[in-house]
Amino acid sequence: MTTPPPPPPRPAQTFDFGRPFTFVFEDPEWVQKILLGGVFVLASVGIVGIFFVYGYVARLVRNVIAGMQYPLPAWDDLGEYFVEGLRLFAVAIVYVIPIILLVMMFMLPSIAMEVTDNEMFRNTGALMTSCVWCLMFPLSLAMGVWLPGALLMAVVDRRFGAAFEFGRIWQFIRGNAGNYALAFVTRIIAGFIAQLGILLFCIGIVFTGFWAVLVGAFAFAQTYRLSLRR
Repeated sequence: MTTPPPPPPRPAQTFDFGRPFTFVFEDPEWVQKILLGGVFVLASVGIVGIFFVYGYVARLVRNVIAGMQYPLPAWDDLGEYFVEGLRLFAVAIVYVIPIILLVMMFMLPSIAMEVTDNEMFRNTGALMTSCVWCLMFPLSLAMGVWLPGALLMAVVDRRFGAAFEFGRIWQFIRGNAGNYALAFVTRIIAGFIAQLGILLFCIGIVFTGFWAVLVGAFAFAQTYRLSLRR
């Protein structure tokens, strides 16, 4: 009796570059979900709205990782969205505070020197200001690359501390560098497309902006989902 041949290996899944841009419109209720999302984005002017947006995005990320056909959540659990959004907002603040302190440490003395009557002090202050702006670009770029991974871990584990497990985050980014880069590019492209919302009586930017946030979240969630299948 001969043994049956082993089943053929499953084809490896790759990053779907187009799906993040279209998944929203596959949902039968996408119109009302985007409209409500835009309202919360508009409410973010008063800070509180951003907590609901963050919490909503967190639910979306987990739905994508779980492989749901229509991952766009309903606006049906505002209490949970608010609590989780507050946690994610706190994560972002903790990451940003050191950069703010670093900038202030250089900017305040440089401003003080630039308003003096001493030419040497003014020149030194101007030089310090230039150095700060040169430093801000690589720091902002590094933060823009790192923070999505940190937030992703906090969303997956539903823990504040998961966003500061630096070794784990680094291993995830390094081990999925190609897909992570594609997700990063996807988010940037969505942001550019969202600017077209200005043409819709200006207020349209809050809705296209919300869509862009969802696109970026889907892309990074897809990266995490693919990492589980390696």
